[in-house]
Amino acid sequence: MARTRVLIDTDPGVDDAVALLLALASPELDVVGVVAVNGNVSLDKTALNARRIVALAGRDDVPVCAGCARPLSEPVIEDSLVHGHDGLGDLEWNDPAVALDARDGVDFIAEMIDQGPLTIVAIGPLTNLAVLLQRYPGIEGRVEHVVIMGGASLQGNVTPAAEFNIWADPEAARVVFDANWRITLMPLDLTHQAFLDDDDLAYFSDLGTEVGRRTAAMLEPYAQFHERWYGTRDVIMHDAMAVYELLDPHAITKQGVRLAVEVGGVHSRGATFIDRRREHAQSEVRVGVRVDNDRFRSLLRQRLATYAD
Repeated sequence: MARTRVLIDTDPGVDDAVALLLALASPELDVVGVVAVNGNVSLDKTALNARRIVALAGRDDVPVCAGCARPLSEPVIEDSLVHGHDGLGDLEWNDPAVALDARDGVDFIAEMIDQGPLTIVAIGPLTNLAVLLQRYPGIEGRVEHVVIMGGASLQGNVTPAAEFNIWADPEAARVVFDANWRITLMPLDLTHQAFLDDDDLAYFSDLGTEVGRRTAAMLEPYAQFHERWYGTRDVIMHDAMAVYELLDPHAITKQGVRLAVEVGGVHSRGATFIDRRREHAQSEVRVGVRVDNDRFRSLLRQRLATYAD
């Protein structure tokens, strides 16, 4: 079976790191590049973290580029401490063996689109994709699929209305959602059903590999954050759902929708409106509704166990 050519647009981020490791360990995917964007932490940190994870995976064949350093219209947001000051749980890292590719991240995405069918996995703010659409008019018609982690129907995680990736650059999200391309969205309604627990952290730690040890170590402070915020140490795997959709799509129930983003409003800026009326049932824009978490956890364990020490 042909492998899916994938480019990952990301702002690592602990759950981004798990998503990257899952993608890089999956033979179904041909990861042609990783592009960093400002988000969980500043661009210099997200680009460094992307290099760290690609190096940890032993994949120096995968280019890592830096994309946009600021949202389309708002000032740069302060670093989130959800993922630690550095974005990866404040562990000690050696300088990554993977260098930063000198190409502009947005231009690199366009280059990868020119080279053949491409699926874009967008697990950070959507600034890079919005700039891509503005810089290269009509390019959306040459993209096979865009899988996005972002948005929420019920409750946000940075404000009561807004999920972080959309809230961080709602103008960019509006551009991306309005483009004529195939989108699958993984909102908080879906991602909160996908989580790891202490048994999973122990499993990764006991693998006896650097990937296993690093994964468990990154997830531990993330678990502590979840306990303070939600009252449980269950670690929500938001971004991994966008990768998992490409590996086991039948494990995620989806429905056709129409998407819109609020860019104004005192209380509603960054809110995602997911129109689920039946008239949109056959839409090329689809949203994840339910996921089999046990099935996901099993696959994640299997894939991360394939990394050698």
